[in-house]
Amino acid sequence: MQSISVIIPVLHEQERISGLIEHLKGQGARGKGQEKHGFEIIVVDGDQQGSTIATIVDHEVIGITATKGRGNQLAAGAEVATGSIILMLHADTLLPDGGLQAVTGAVANGADWGAFRLGIDSPELAYRMIEWFVDLRCKLFALPYGDQAIFVTRTALESIGGIPLLPLMEDVELARRLRKAGKRFTLLPQRVQTSPRRWQKDGILRRTLKNWLLLVRYLTGADPASLARRY
Repeated sequence: MQSISVIIPVLHEQERISGLIEHLKGQGARGKGQEKHGFEIIVVDGDQQGSTIATIVDHEVIGITATKGRGNQLAAGAEVATGSIILMLHADTLLPDGGLQAVTGAVANGADWGAFRLGIDSPELAYRMIEWFVDLRCKLFALPYGDQAIFVTRTALESIGGIPLLPLMEDVELARRLRKAGKRFTLLPQRVQTSPRRWQKDGILRRTLKNWLLLVRYLTGADPASLARRY
């Protein structure tokens, strides 16, 4: 069985991290250690004081700090990861039942990288429309975002030079590099469950339009650091 390193970039996620770890441990994990359950959990804290990892009581979880920014944090996690598959998971995203097995199954069937379909944890119809458009984007352009739990084999990741060291749009740049290298993408049929908190904070329409604008600006050459400040 392929082993998975689940890398979780965090910043002030003290209230969420323990629940997420418990959720991951419930993904069919039995026993202790990567050798038995096939995955390890690496939490990378963008707070140099380690405020989030200080709250983790599970001693099996690897906790490190890194320069703030998802690209930097994910790359730091990948450096210490031992799995043959890297799974990048946001702190406010839950995997579907059997998610880890779905990832290893996809890789066994020839996928170099992939992601889950987006699911937003709210009954509002507007979120179903967002999910539909995300499905379409992934099917047409093989362009998942980080909140879809992107996974990639270590071999494929190393072939493109690792995770892009960007404060924002590291997921988009990663997808671009993997596509350019001809790596095989798989969109898994299961949906993650992502918190709607950012849409709720900014407003659904405003947040969606802002995301589209950020993507267009990045693809037309805008500085990722400048985009991160506007995110």
